[in-house]
Amino acid sequence: MSTKPTRLTWKNAVLAGLTCSTSVLGIGCASTKTSNTARTGTEQILISAAIDRAFSNVQFNELAGYKVFIDEKYLDSVDKAYLMGTLRHKIFESGGHLVTALDQADVVLEPRSGGVGTDTQESYVGIPALGMPGLPIELPEIKLASRNTQMGTAKIGLVCYDAKTGVALGAGGESTALTHNNDTYVLGVGPFRSGSVIDQRQKAVGYNGVGGSIMSTGKVAKAAPIKIMDRKDAVMGSPSTPAEQIAETPSVPDYFNR
Repeated sequence: MSTKPTRLTWKNAVLAGLTCSTSVLGIGCASTKTSNTARTGTEQILISAAIDRAFSNVQFNELAGYKVFIDEKYLDSVDKAYLMGTLRHKIFESGGHLVTALDQADVVLEPRSGGVGTDTQESYVGIPALGMPGLPIELPEIKLASRNTQMGTAKIGLVCYDAKTGVALGAGGESTALTHNNDTYVLGVGPFRSGSVIDQRQKAVGYNGVGGSIMSTGKVAKAAPIKIMDRKDAVMGSPSTPAEQIAETPSVPDYFNR
C-alpha cells in the first residue's frame, strides 16, 4: 500500500526548509578587512615626540618682534614637514613674525638635521639555540623573558644671522632628544608596553592645549634653555633690527678713543 504526499505535507516541508535556511544564515560568520600604513604609528610618534622634545630645550623668545625667514635648504630629514611645522609654531609662540622672502626679514633662522630616525634593540633572558655536535639538528632557543625596544632620535641644529649683513647672531647650537617604546614578553605572554609612545597614546586626553583653546596665550616653562641668539634688552633709542644694531656698533679704535 502506498501513500501519496498531501499538499499539507509539501507545505510543511517547504516551511521546514525555509526555517532551516534562516537558522543557518542567522548563525553565519562575518569578517572585517583591515590594512596597515607603510609606517607604523609607533614609529611616527617616536620621531615626532623626539622632535618636540628637542625643540622644547631651545629658547626662542629672542626672536620676539623680529621678522624671521626660515631657510630650510640645509635641512634634510625624515618627517621634515612636521619638523618645519613645529619650528614655525615655536616662532609664533615666541612673538616672532614669519616672512616668506629673505628681503623682508630681519633675522634668518637656519635649521639642520644631525639625525632624525629610529633604532631597534632586542634582548632576552633564556637559553640560546644550540647545535648538536655531529647531528643536523638544533635545539631551539628558550626565552623566559624578552624585551624589544624601539628608540626615536632627533638631533636638530639651529643658527641665526642678520638678514641684511649676513653676520651671525650668537653661536647657535644643537639640541638632541631621545624617545623609546618597550615591548616586554614573559614566558611568551605580552606585550607589556612602556615608554614614550604609551604615555602619549593612553594618557593624553583631548586637545593638548591650555583650556582646549588653540588661541591660548599660555606658555610652557622650559628648564635650562639653550639660547640660539644673543640679544641685549632693548632700550629707548637703540636700533630696532640686528642690521641697525651692527651698523651702530663702533669699531675697535673708536671704542678706545671714547
